[in-house]
Amino acid sequence: MSDPAIIDFSQLQSWLVANPDALEPGLVLHDKVLDLGPDLTVPIYGVDPFGRPCLCMIHQTLDSTVSEKMLEVVSRLQTEGRRFRPLFALPSEPRIFLITSAISSELRHRLDLLAGAFPLRTYVVSDALPGEVTPNLHLEDPVSHRGPHSLLEQLPMSFLARVERLINGAEALQPSILLQGHDWPIIFVNQSGPIAALFADTKGLTFTRPHSSQGNAGLRLENDEVVDSAIDYLMRCQINSDSLAAESVTSG
Repeated sequence: MSDPAIIDFSQLQSWLVANPDALEPGLVLHDKVLDLGPDLTVPIYGVDPFGRPCLCMIHQTLDSTVSEKMLEVVSRLQTEGRRFRPLFALPSEPRIFLITSAISSELRHRLDLLAGAFPLRTYVVSDALPGEVTPNLHLEDPVSHRGPHSLLEQLPMSFLARVERLINGAEALQPSILLQGHDWPIIFVNQSGPIAALFADTKGLTFTRPHSSQGNAGLRLENDEVVDSAIDYLMRCQINSDSLAAESVTSG
């Protein structure tokens, strides 16, 4: 981004491709157009750790045509997913990442409804903070949906002990780590931004880290030892974040 004081949406796409963890740790994005058929393309796409299509739609301003296109994109992949098997392990389970600069009250209600129909994450991007050079992304949870803790109620009892131990460990850190997300995955966020994500499927829980971090990007939380490893990673993130903050204050 050339000027941290002004959001340049023409450069935002390339920045996201280079920094996919700013949306979701473990996400991989490709700077390629996804052609879904006649008159329907997505400018930037990728996959999550499970191989589901992750489609980024970047619009500085929103109108009704954006929601119509999202519905069409999701419908096309759900009905014709087999055509895209070479690109995605689970082509019929698309996820939409919508990035914009503002959301009107009318469109917020519409996005709320859409988030109940298919996996949709909406991010509002704003000016970089003073002294920073990266855009400030904020995940907007639908008003009608409950927060991350409500997702725990959906888990089988066999998963609960491990995930509660992980989340309690994250929230016990000082400063505590923020949990975000109205559906899976839950995003772990500290003052530096998203640092991890927690996915749930029928087989269990997967803790993912940014690809830039050391070690395997995904951890299957199969036992207490792996959970402890995830908590240790979060603790190290907090220590590193505090060190960077202290350096910033000192240099300022």
